[in-house]
Amino acid sequence: MSNIFVSFNVTCRGKLLMLLRCHTMRDVDEGHAWLCLIGAIGAQFLNGAMTYASGIIHVGLLDYFKEDVAKTALIGSLFANILCLLGPLASIAINLTSCRVSIMIGSSLIVIGFGASFFAKNLNVLLVTYGIIAGTGFSFTVTTSIVILGYAFEKYRSATVGLSMAFAGAGMFVCGPLIQSLIDHYTVLGAFLLLGGIASNFFVCGALMKPSGLEEWHKYFLKQNKQNTGASSILKRFLHFGVFKNISFVFILLGAIFVGLPYSLVLLHLPNFSVTEGYTHEDGAFLMAMIGLGSTVNRILVGIASGDGGLDVLLLYFGSLGLTGASTLIFPLFSGYYIGQCIYSFIFGLYSGAFCALTNPICFEMVGLDNLPTAIGLYFCAIGIGGLIGPPLAGASFILAALLTLMATINKPNIPTNLIQNGNISLSIDSNVGESAAPAMQGSGFLKGSGFFRGSGFMTAPEIFGGSISLRGSGFLSLSQFSDSKDNIRQAKVVEITPLTE
Repeated sequence: MSNIFVSFNVTCRGKLLMLLRCHTMRDVDEGHAWLCLIGAIGAQFLNGAMTYASGIIHVGLLDYFKEDVAKTALIGSLFANILCLLGPLASIAINLTSCRVSIMIGSSLIVIGFGASFFAKNLNVLLVTYGIIAGTGFSFTVTTSIVILGYAFEKYRSATVGLSMAFAGAGMFVCGPLIQSLIDHYTVLGAFLLLGGIASNFFVCGALMKPSGLEEWHKYFLKQNKQNTGASSILKRFLHFGVFKNISFVFILLGAIFVGLPYSLVLLHLPNFSVTEGYTHEDGAFLMAMIGLGSTVNRILVGIASGDGGLDVLLLYFGSLGLTGASTLIFPLFSGYYIGQCIYSFIFGLYSGAFCALTNPICFEMVGLDNLPTAIGLYFCAIGIGGLIGPPLAGASFILAALLTLMATINKPNIPTNLIQNGNISLSIDSNVGESAAPAMQGSGFLKGSGFFRGSGFMTAPEIFGGSISLRGSGFLSLSQFSDSKDNIRQAKVVEITPLTE
């Protein structure tokens, strides 16, 4: 009898697991998953067009409000960093509700933030409406549009993420000319209002993101594992801090901090840099289009290369970061030429787009599906931390330079610097210069024909060891003969030169 019960129990458990498996895989890689892909593509296009336009908006704000560059840049910097820093908050919203609800929340905040920015009378208002409210909204839309594909696809996960990210690059390509045109015709505040209307399309994208069986099972699993209702338990349940036990993932997060340091600076300041070099606002905006073009190409290629049986995602991530850094290091060599700025923008987009496209595959490979929303949120948060500490680090470097300058005062040699003594000009020659040292000085380029004196506008000394000193071009010194002997000049400690008398 017990054997029959055990057999029955095993059979029922197997059928239950089979039913759960069938429910879990509903719409994964098929059916409604493709509508989720369309929604993700649309959301990524809008994300790329609006988040990467911060540099163009920065130039528009400078022209409109005529405020200090640093104060104006704070708004764009806050927008970009809030977008990333609140990634974990978006992860909690996804785990607590669903991807569809999360992107609807983000859409509402973006529309409100952009719409309210139209009525801003100063930069302080924009700091709240554009920097904080709209930035928070984009943290939801960016995170959700990546996570949804992790739930909707299994076999085609890498390919679909790469495809959706390619549309983010296409959005970047469009954003430059489009948003610059809006600013030219309607001012930067009018552009905010129109961008709020465009952002309402996020609602359509979110409506397509129907939860798959895999997403529903994940939410059911979270509900079944709640033992306590305290705030700390809720936070731990919906934001899985256990990912920090994964040392490999911790290294990825640390690397993301150093990604954020230069990334937001390039996107924010590159258009304005081009303008300060003497090029037009349209030229500056076109650089963002070049970044978008390079990013589009690379995200497609990375999506294909990182698919099943493809290249290792960590290897691609490593190579992309290295090449992005190398291109940025050599940028000053040709930054003064507009063609050089365009080439750099394309290369920057080409390689920086890769690690954006690899966010989902790397996080999935590191922590698995259950922790995917948390991992992606923490990854964006790490990038935001890097962007946030970038300006303080720049300030710290100036402070370090000041401290090193202060250290230079220790044991400073007491060298006379006043050349005028008793109405005469005095040139001090080191008393250690002796007979043995004179031949070396005689052939030296320091005094004889030296560029230090010659062409300085102070005096010229074409000949010091030829029996005379000629001082020309000074405006107050004339030819003076003071010694016919090389030996005398070799032993001299101070040479006095008579001022010009007429």
